[in-house]
Amino acid sequence: MGDFLVQNHRLVPLLNMTIAVWSPSLFKEDYSISREFIVETLSAFILHHPDKKFFILTDTAPQNSFPTNTEILLVRPIPKNALLKKIWWELRMPAILKKIKTDLFISFENRCSLTVSIPQSILLQPTETIRPPFINKAQLVFVLNESMRNQLRTNHGVQDKKIATIYPFASKRFRLADDKEKECIKAEHSEGKEFFLCSSQFSKKGDLIELLKSFSHFKRRQQSSFKLLLLTESNSGFEKSLSTYKYRSDIKYIGIKNDPAMITAAAYAVVLPINTNESMIAALNSMQSGVPVIATKNSVISEMTGDAVLYAEKGIDDIGDKMMLLYKDENLRSSLIGKGKSLAATFTQEKTAESLWQSIMKGLQ
Repeated sequence: MGDFLVQNHRLVPLLNMTIAVWSPSLFKEDYSISREFIVETLSAFILHHPDKKFFILTDTAPQNSFPTNTEILLVRPIPKNALLKKIWWELRMPAILKKIKTDLFISFENRCSLTVSIPQSILLQPTETIRPPFINKAQLVFVLNESMRNQLRTNHGVQDKKIATIYPFASKRFRLADDKEKECIKAEHSEGKEFFLCSSQFSKKGDLIELLKSFSHFKRRQQSSFKLLLLTESNSGFEKSLSTYKYRSDIKYIGIKNDPAMITAAAYAVVLPINTNESMIAALNSMQSGVPVIATKNSVISEMTGDAVLYAEKGIDDIGDKMMLLYKDENLRSSLIGKGKSLAATFTQEKTAESLWQSIMKGLQ
Protein backbone atom coordinates (compact mmCIF):
# COMPACT_ATOMS: atom_id res chain seq x y z
CA MET A 1 0.00 0.00 0.00
CA GLY A 2 2.99 2.32 0.54
CA ASP A 3 2.00 5.92 1.28
CA PHE A 4 -1.50 5.63 -0.16
CA LEU A 5 -4.89 4.36 0.96
CA VAL A 6 -6.91 2.53 -1.70
CA GLN A 7 -10.43 3.97 -1.65
CA ASN A 8 -13.11 3.36 -4.27
CA HIS A 9 -10.44 2.24 -6.75
CA ARG A 10 -8.44 5.47 -6.30
CA LEU A 11 -5.32 6.23 -4.31
CA VAL A 12 -5.66 8.60 -1.35
CA PRO A 13 -2.35 9.89 0.10
CA LEU A 14 -1.89 8.83 3.73
CA LEU A 15 -0.26 12.21 4.27
CA ASN A 16 -3.05 14.76 4.81
CA MET A 17 -5.78 12.12 4.92
CA THR A 18 -8.97 12.94 6.84
CA ILE A 19 -10.13 10.61 9.60
CA ALA A 20 -13.55 10.84 11.27
CA VAL A 21 -14.21 9.27 14.67
CA TRP A 22 -17.68 8.63 16.08
CA SER A 23 -17.97 8.39 19.86
CA PRO A 24 -21.34 9.26 21.44
CA SER A 25 -21.49 10.84 24.90
CA LEU A 26 -17.71 11.27 24.77
CA PHE A 27 -17.59 14.41 26.89
CA LYS A 28 -20.24 13.74 29.52
CA GLU A 29 -19.22 15.06 32.93
CA ASP A 30 -19.96 11.90 34.94
CA TYR A 31 -17.08 9.47 35.32
CA SER A 32 -16.89 6.40 33.09
CA ILE A 33 -13.94 4.01 32.90
CA SER A 34 -14.51 3.16 29.23
CA ARG A 35 -15.15 6.79 28.23
CA GLU A 36 -11.92 7.93 29.89
CA PHE A 37 -10.07 5.15 28.04
CA ILE A 38 -11.47 6.32 24.70
CA VAL A 39 -10.59 9.98 25.35
CA GLU A 40 -7.02 9.15 26.36
CA THR A 41 -6.54 6.74 23.45
CA LEU A 42 -7.85 9.31 20.96
CA SER A 43 -5.64 12.05 22.42
CA ALA A 44 -2.48 9.96 21.93
CA PHE A 45 -3.64 8.64 18.56
CA ILE A 46 -4.20 12.14 17.18
CA LEU A 47 -1.05 13.58 18.75
CA HIS A 48 1.07 10.94 17.01
CA HIS A 49 -0.32 11.85 13.58
CA PRO A 50 -0.05 15.65 13.19
CA ASP A 51 -0.02 15.30 9.38
CA LYS A 52 -3.62 14.08 9.34
CA LYS A 53 -6.92 15.86 9.88
CA PHE A 54 -9.26 14.46 12.52
CA PHE A 55 -12.96 15.09 13.07
CA ILE A 56 -14.47 13.82 16.32
CA LEU A 57 -18.21 13.36 15.90
CA THR A 58 -20.09 13.31 19.17
CA ASP A 59 -23.35 14.48 20.76
CA THR A 60 -21.93 16.22 23.87
CA ALA A 61 -19.98 19.45 24.24
CA PRO A 62 -16.22 18.91 24.70
CA GLN A 63 -14.65 18.92 28.16
CA ASN A 64 -11.17 18.07 26.91
CA SER A 65 -8.67 19.80 24.66
CA PHE A 66 -7.25 18.02 21.62
CA PRO A 67 -4.36 18.82 19.26
CA THR A 68 -4.84 21.57 16.68
CA ASN A 69 -5.38 19.08 13.85
CA THR A 70 -8.72 18.14 15.45
CA GLU A 71 -12.22 19.51 15.01
CA ILE A 72 -15.15 18.55 17.24
CA LEU A 73 -18.43 18.23 15.34
CA LEU A 74 -21.51 18.21 17.54
CA VAL A 75 -24.36 16.17 16.11
CA ARG A 76 -27.82 15.55 17.43
CA PRO A 77 -28.14 12.43 19.59
CA ILE A 78 -29.12 9.29 17.72
CA PRO A 79 -32.90 8.67 18.01
CA LYS A 80 -33.92 5.78 20.23
CA ASN A 81 -36.65 4.65 17.86
CA ALA A 82 -35.30 1.69 15.85
CA LEU A 83 -36.49 2.99 12.47
CA LEU A 84 -35.23 6.53 13.07
CA LYS A 85 -31.91 5.13 14.31
CA LYS A 86 -31.56 3.14 11.08
CA ILE A 87 -32.30 6.25 9.03
CA TRP A 88 -29.74 8.24 11.05
CA TRP A 89 -27.00 5.70 10.37
CA GLU A 90 -27.82 5.07 6.72
CA LEU A 91 -28.61 8.65 5.64
CA ARG A 92 -27.47 11.22 8.22
CA MET A 93 -24.05 9.77 9.01
CA PRO A 94 -23.05 9.25 5.33
CA ALA A 95 -24.04 12.85 4.60
CA ILE A 96 -21.82 14.12 7.43
CA LEU A 97 -18.86 12.02 6.30
CA LYS A 98 -19.29 13.16 2.70
CA LYS A 99 -19.46 16.83 3.70
CA ILE A 100 -16.15 16.70 5.60
CA LYS A 101 -14.57 14.55 2.86
CA THR A 102 -13.64 11.67 5.14
CA ASP A 103 -11.11 9.09 3.95
CA LEU A 104 -11.46 6.76 6.96
CA PHE A 105 -14.19 6.32 9.57
CA ILE A 106 -13.64 4.84 13.05
CA SER A 107 -16.68 4.05 15.17
CA PHE A 108 -16.26 3.69 18.95
CA GLU A 109 -19.67 2.06 19.03
CA ASN A 110 -20.74 -1.47 18.13
CA ARG A 111 -21.88 -0.52 14.65
CA CYS A 112 -21.00 1.38 11.50
CA SER A 113 -22.94 2.62 8.48
CA LEU A 114 -24.05 0.04 5.94
CA THR A 115 -24.27 2.63 3.15
CA VAL A 116 -20.85 4.28 3.48
CA SER A 117 -18.29 3.29 0.85
CA ILE A 118 -15.12 4.49 2.62
CA PRO A 119 -13.18 2.09 4.90
CA GLN A 120 -14.66 1.75 8.38
CA SER A 121 -13.33 0.31 11.64
CA ILE A 122 -15.33 -0.59 14.76
CA LEU A 123 -14.24 -0.79 18.38
CA LEU A 124 -16.35 -3.64 19.72
CA GLN A 125 -17.24 -3.54 23.40
CA PRO A 126 -20.00 -5.64 25.03
CA THR A 127 -19.99 -8.95 23.16
CA GLU A 128 -23.70 -9.54 23.65
CA THR A 129 -24.51 -6.73 21.20
CA ILE A 130 -22.52 -8.10 18.24
CA ARG A 131 -24.53 -7.71 15.03
CA PRO A 132 -23.26 -9.55 11.94
CA PRO A 133 -24.21 -6.90 9.31
CA PHE A 134 -21.92 -4.31 10.90
CA ILE A 135 -19.12 -6.81 11.46
CA ASN A 136 -19.33 -7.84 7.80
CA LYS A 137 -19.34 -4.25 6.57
CA ALA A 138 -16.36 -3.03 8.61
CA GLN A 139 -12.86 -3.46 7.21
CA LEU A 140 -11.51 -3.99 10.72
CA VAL A 141 -12.96 -4.88 14.12
CA PHE A 142 -11.07 -3.87 17.28
CA VAL A 143 -11.46 -5.86 20.48
CA LEU A 144 -9.87 -5.38 23.90
CA ASN A 145 -9.19 -9.02 24.74
CA GLU A 146 -8.59 -12.42 23.14
CA SER A 147 -11.85 -13.82 24.49
CA MET A 148 -13.79 -11.44 22.25
CA ARG A 149 -11.54 -12.30 19.31
CA ASN A 150 -12.25 -16.00 19.82
CA GLN A 151 -15.98 -15.36 20.06
CA LEU A 152 -15.97 -13.48 16.76
CA ARG A 153 -14.06 -16.29 15.06
CA THR A 154 -16.03 -19.18 16.56
CA ASN A 155 -19.57 -17.82 16.77
CA HIS A 156 -19.62 -15.40 13.85
CA GLY A 157 -17.05 -16.80 11.41
CA VAL A 158 -15.03 -13.60 11.27
CA GLN A 159 -11.61 -14.08 9.67
CA ASP A 160 -8.71 -13.60 12.04
CA LYS A 161 -7.05 -10.99 9.80
CA LYS A 162 -10.11 -8.76 10.20
CA ILE A 163 -9.81 -8.67 14.01
CA ALA A 164 -7.26 -6.61 15.93
CA THR A 165 -6.70 -6.84 19.68
CA ILE A 166 -5.65 -3.59 21.34
CA TYR A 167 -5.01 -3.87 25.04
CA PRO A 168 -6.12 -1.10 27.41
CA PHE A 169 -3.93 0.82 29.82
CA ALA A 170 -4.17 2.56 33.16
CA SER A 171 -5.31 6.15 33.14
CA LYS A 172 -2.58 8.65 33.91
CA ARG A 173 -4.79 10.09 36.66
CA PHE A 174 -4.29 6.98 38.79
CA ARG A 175 -1.16 7.15 40.93
CA LEU A 176 0.35 6.19 44.27
CA ALA A 177 -0.94 8.10 47.30
CA ASP A 178 1.13 8.95 50.35
CA ASP A 179 0.03 8.06 53.88
CA LYS A 180 -1.45 11.49 54.56
CA GLU A 181 -3.56 11.38 51.39
CA LYS A 182 -4.79 7.88 52.24
CA GLU A 183 -5.80 8.93 55.74
CA CYS A 184 -7.73 11.91 54.37
CA ILE A 185 -9.63 9.70 51.93
CA LYS A 186 -10.44 7.15 54.63
CA ALA A 187 -11.57 9.88 57.01
CA GLU A 188 -13.94 11.20 54.33
CA HIS A 189 -15.34 7.95 52.97
CA SER A 190 -14.82 5.06 55.41
CA GLU A 191 -14.86 6.60 58.91
CA GLY A 192 -11.08 6.28 59.00
CA LYS A 193 -11.22 2.50 58.53
CA GLU A 194 -9.48 0.31 55.96
CA PHE A 195 -11.72 -0.62 53.06
CA PHE A 196 -12.12 -2.90 50.08
CA LEU A 197 -13.20 -1.10 46.93
CA CYS A 198 -15.37 -2.56 44.18
CA SER A 199 -15.00 -0.65 40.90
CA SER A 200 -17.32 -2.91 38.89
CA GLN A 201 -20.57 -1.52 37.52
CA PHE A 202 -23.45 -3.84 38.44
CA SER A 203 -26.02 -4.38 35.72
CA LYS A 204 -27.70 -7.16 37.71
CA LYS A 205 -28.83 -6.93 41.31
CA GLY A 206 -27.84 -10.57 41.75
CA ASP A 207 -24.18 -9.74 41.14
CA LEU A 208 -24.27 -7.13 43.89
CA ILE A 209 -25.94 -9.57 46.29
CA GLU A 210 -23.18 -12.13 45.63
CA LEU A 211 -20.53 -9.54 46.45
CA LEU A 212 -22.34 -8.62 49.66
CA LYS A 213 -22.44 -12.29 50.65
CA SER A 214 -18.70 -12.56 49.99
CA PHE A 215 -18.10 -9.56 52.23
CA SER A 216 -20.32 -11.17 54.90
CA HIS A 217 -18.14 -14.28 54.72
CA PHE A 218 -15.07 -12.11 55.34
CA LYS A 219 -16.69 -10.16 58.19
CA ARG A 220 -17.94 -13.26 60.00
CA ARG A 221 -14.53 -14.89 59.90
CA GLN A 222 -12.39 -11.85 60.70
CA GLN A 223 -14.62 -9.66 62.89
CA SER A 224 -12.73 -6.64 61.54
CA SER A 225 -13.73 -3.00 61.11
CA PHE A 226 -13.18 -3.12 57.34
CA LYS A 227 -15.64 -1.33 55.08
CA LEU A 228 -16.73 -2.12 51.53
CA LEU A 229 -17.02 0.87 49.20
CA LEU A 230 -18.90 0.56 45.91
CA LEU A 231 -17.76 2.91 43.16
CA THR A 232 -21.17 3.26 41.60
CA GLU A 233 -24.36 5.26 41.98
CA SER A 234 -26.98 3.79 44.27
CA ASN A 235 -30.52 3.09 43.10
CA SER A 236 -33.74 1.87 44.68
CA GLY A 237 -33.02 -1.75 43.80
CA PHE A 238 -29.59 -1.65 45.41
CA GLU A 239 -30.91 0.14 48.47
CA LYS A 240 -33.58 -2.53 48.89
CA SER A 241 -30.86 -5.21 48.82
CA LEU A 242 -29.10 -3.43 51.68
CA SER A 243 -32.17 -2.84 53.82
CA THR A 244 -31.93 -6.22 55.57
CA TYR A 245 -28.18 -6.74 55.13
CA LYS A 246 -26.44 -7.45 58.44
CA TYR A 247 -23.36 -5.37 57.64
CA ARG A 248 -25.15 -2.52 55.86
CA SER A 249 -23.44 0.06 58.10
CA ASP A 250 -20.12 -1.09 56.61
CA ILE A 251 -21.25 -0.59 53.00
CA LYS A 252 -21.06 2.76 51.28
CA TYR A 253 -21.83 3.89 47.76
CA ILE A 254 -19.26 6.29 46.30
CA GLY A 255 -20.95 8.38 43.64
CA ILE A 256 -19.23 8.81 40.28
CA LYS A 257 -18.77 12.53 40.96
CA ASN A 258 -16.07 11.69 43.51
CA ASP A 259 -12.48 11.28 42.34
CA PRO A 260 -12.07 7.54 41.66
CA ALA A 261 -8.28 7.86 41.37
CA MET A 262 -7.67 8.98 44.94
CA ILE A 263 -10.28 6.61 46.37
CA THR A 264 -8.64 3.71 44.53
CA ALA A 265 -5.18 4.68 45.80
CA ALA A 266 -6.43 4.60 49.41
CA ALA A 267 -8.06 1.16 49.18
CA TYR A 268 -6.66 -1.88 50.96
CA ALA A 269 -7.55 -3.95 47.89
CA VAL A 270 -9.83 -3.67 44.85
CA VAL A 271 -12.37 -6.44 44.22
CA LEU A 272 -13.53 -6.99 40.62
CA PRO A 273 -16.09 -9.82 40.48
CA ILE A 274 -17.63 -8.75 37.14
CA ASN A 275 -16.03 -9.99 33.91
CA THR A 276 -16.05 -6.95 31.59
CA ASN A 277 -13.68 -4.75 29.58
CA GLU A 278 -14.15 -2.03 32.18
CA SER A 279 -12.89 -4.46 34.82
CA MET A 280 -9.69 -4.90 32.80
CA ILE A 281 -9.06 -1.16 32.86
CA ALA A 282 -10.05 -0.91 36.54
CA ALA A 283 -7.51 -3.63 37.36
CA LEU A 284 -4.70 -1.72 35.62
CA ASN A 285 -5.78 1.54 37.30
CA SER A 286 -5.58 -0.20 40.68
CA MET A 287 -2.18 -1.73 40.00
CA GLN A 288 -0.76 1.61 38.90
CA SER A 289 -2.07 3.04 42.18
CA GLY A 290 -0.19 0.41 44.19
CA VAL A 291 -3.33 -1.47 45.23
CA PRO A 292 -3.71 -5.27 44.96
CA VAL A 293 -6.58 -6.74 42.94
CA ILE A 294 -8.92 -9.68 43.58
CA ALA A 295 -10.59 -10.98 40.41
CA THR A 296 -12.31 -14.18 39.32
CA LYS A 297 -10.55 -17.02 37.56
CA ASN A 298 -10.82 -17.30 33.78
CA SER A 299 -11.92 -13.68 33.48
CA VAL A 300 -10.65 -11.24 30.84
CA ILE A 301 -8.46 -9.74 33.57
CA SER A 302 -6.43 -12.96 33.84
CA GLU A 303 -5.54 -12.68 30.14
CA MET A 304 -3.47 -9.59 30.85
CA THR A 305 -2.36 -9.80 34.44
CA GLY A 306 -1.06 -13.31 35.12
CA ASP A 307 0.15 -13.78 38.70
CA ALA A 308 -0.04 -10.05 39.47
CA VAL A 309 -3.66 -10.57 40.59
CA LEU A 310 -5.19 -12.78 43.29
CA TYR A 311 -7.82 -15.01 41.66
CA ALA A 312 -10.91 -16.50 43.23
CA GLU A 313 -13.41 -19.02 41.98
CA LYS A 314 -16.60 -17.23 41.01
CA GLY A 315 -18.20 -18.18 44.27
CA ILE A 316 -19.24 -16.33 47.40
CA ASP A 317 -17.01 -18.13 49.89
CA ASP A 318 -13.88 -18.09 47.74
CA ILE A 319 -14.01 -14.35 47.08
CA GLY A 320 -14.47 -13.82 50.82
CA ASP A 321 -11.57 -16.20 51.47
CA LYS A 322 -9.31 -14.15 49.19
CA MET A 323 -10.25 -11.01 51.11
CA MET A 324 -9.21 -12.82 54.29
CA LEU A 325 -5.98 -14.03 52.72
CA LEU A 326 -4.92 -10.48 51.86
CA TYR A 327 -5.96 -9.33 55.33
CA LYS A 328 -3.79 -11.95 57.05
CA ASP A 329 -0.83 -12.21 54.66
CA GLU A 330 0.92 -8.86 54.36
CA ASN A 331 3.81 -10.45 52.44
CA LEU A 332 1.39 -11.66 49.76
CA ARG A 333 -0.21 -8.25 49.60
CA SER A 334 3.18 -6.54 49.19
CA SER A 335 4.17 -9.03 46.48
CA LEU A 336 0.99 -8.37 44.53
CA ILE A 337 1.50 -4.61 44.80
CA GLY A 338 5.03 -4.89 43.40
CA LYS A 339 4.01 -7.19 40.55
CA GLY A 340 1.01 -5.02 39.75
CA LYS A 341 2.98 -1.79 39.48
CA SER A 342 5.52 -3.44 37.19
CA LEU A 343 2.85 -4.95 34.97
CA ALA A 344 0.76 -1.78 34.70
CA ALA A 345 3.85 0.07 33.46
CA THR A 346 4.01 -2.23 30.41
CA PHE A 347 0.56 -1.14 29.16
CA THR A 348 0.76 2.47 28.01
CA GLN A 349 -1.40 5.01 26.22
CA GLU A 350 1.26 5.41 23.55
CA LYS A 351 1.47 1.65 22.84
CA THR A 352 -2.30 1.37 22.49
CA ALA A 353 -2.48 4.36 20.14
CA GLU A 354 0.30 2.97 17.95
CA SER A 355 -1.30 -0.48 17.93
CA LEU A 356 -4.56 1.14 16.82
CA TRP A 357 -2.86 2.85 13.88
CA GLN A 358 -0.75 -0.12 12.79
CA SER A 359 -3.81 -2.38 12.86
CA ILE A 360 -5.81 0.05 10.74
CA MET A 361 -3.07 0.27 8.14
CA LYS A 362 -2.64 -3.50 8.05
CA GLY A 363 -6.39 -4.01 7.73
CA LEU A 364 -6.56 -1.69 4.73
CA GLN A 365 -3.86 -3.47 2.76
